[in-house]
Amino acid sequence: MLRLIALELRIVPRDRAALCLLAVLLGALVLACLSGRALMQSQVDGRAAAQARQNEATTQLRDRLADAGMPPEEAILTPYRLRQVLIAPLPVLVDASAGRAPVDPYTATVSMRATRDTLFQRTGLDNPELLVRGGIDLGFVVVVLAPLVLIGLCYGLFAADRDSGVARLILAQAGSPLKLIGARVIPRLVLVLVPIVAAMLMMLATGPDVAGRWPAAGVWLLVAALFLIFWATCAAWVNSLAVSAEAAAFMLVALWALLTLVVPAACSALVQASYPPPSRFEQIAAARAAEVASTEAYENDHPEIASGAFAGRLASIRKTWDVAQKVEAATAPIDRRFAVQLAAQQRVAETLSWVSPALVARRALERSAGTDAATGQGFRAAGNAYLAVFRAYGGGFVARGAIMRSGDAALMPRFTWSPARGAPWPEIALLIGLAGGLIVLAARRFARLKLA
Repeated sequence: MLRLIALELRIVPRDRAALCLLAVLLGALVLACLSGRALMQSQVDGRAAAQARQNEATTQLRDRLADAGMPPEEAILTPYRLRQVLIAPLPVLVDASAGRAPVDPYTATVSMRATRDTLFQRTGLDNPELLVRGGIDLGFVVVVLAPLVLIGLCYGLFAADRDSGVARLILAQAGSPLKLIGARVIPRLVLVLVPIVAAMLMMLATGPDVAGRWPAAGVWLLVAALFLIFWATCAAWVNSLAVSAEAAAFMLVALWALLTLVVPAACSALVQASYPPPSRFEQIAAARAAEVASTEAYENDHPEIASGAFAGRLASIRKTWDVAQKVEAATAPIDRRFAVQLAAQQRVAETLSWVSPALVARRALERSAGTDAATGQGFRAAGNAYLAVFRAYGGGFVARGAIMRSGDAALMPRFTWSPARGAPWPEIALLIGLAGGLIVLAARRFARLKLA
């Protein structure tokens, strides 16, 4: 068996078609590494800039509270000068699987004037053209390109020998069909998988030191290997059928197109059609109507004119706070419908993704990298929850008409959130089951093989 594998490792690189396929794979891996490194650097720089903004806000607040000579009419405005910059933790493998990272916001600025619908309006996408062009990363190479390369190397594992009539001679030398197929599949799988592993190791060696990066990379590579093993076993099973090499190639490419292109597009369309989110225009109209109505009501209920500068400032911020609460209450049902629809979309998307191994592998890779949709939604949910607590803290000073002192800064709520990180064991189990099932089917057919 080892001698057959060594022989195949010498034969395959001599095939010009195989060399062209491997060259395409290597070129894609180079582009993926460069793109991943650029994305990682932009994520690191963006978080550093956000931390600088937070440090600046902290310094300004400390200086403001330490200014004993500040007039009361200016000091009463301190709650509306508060700023907190929320920063999501850096995804451990964003350079390997970009996922939602290029478009989802990973920072947000919380203030008394921030609302749920405006907190995460800024995304990480600098150029909207990127949405049209798309991007390339190691995850794309594993899910989309590497299976095609593997199909190109494996489609004629046995069918070509059967077509040429030399199958009997080769089987006599190999000893059994299973031994022959194994000796041919393993080298081709190694030739595709080794460059991917090397690219990942290079990114780990040159990337930032992020906690949990190496274990996550191990899980990521495990998913990648299982997914490629699935396609290798698909090729072995197709070759066990009584078809020509051309027919085997057509069947494998058709199966790749179905699982990688058609099914994911159909699932996405079903998700959008099943749970469309409410119109944002409805939310804007409701917020505007609530703002106008509450402003008029407040002015009608408080016809008195403030006599002093302090009283005037206090009345102004109380009006602002009252209007903001009314707008928040008016738009809360729409926000809840958005949350319900998004959660339903996520559930349906995860359920439908089980019908395609490509979707399963992509989701597992993104979960391992920390760039999946659930992680992004978790940051949004934590940010909205913190916004409510932060506004309640600042609104307490406004309602009491109290001036914020130095000791009150220590009581200001802090944002703490960490994404739930865990290995995608259900996806791994499914890939193992699919590959194992195909191996059994192929082995049974090759064991009963009879050449005419």
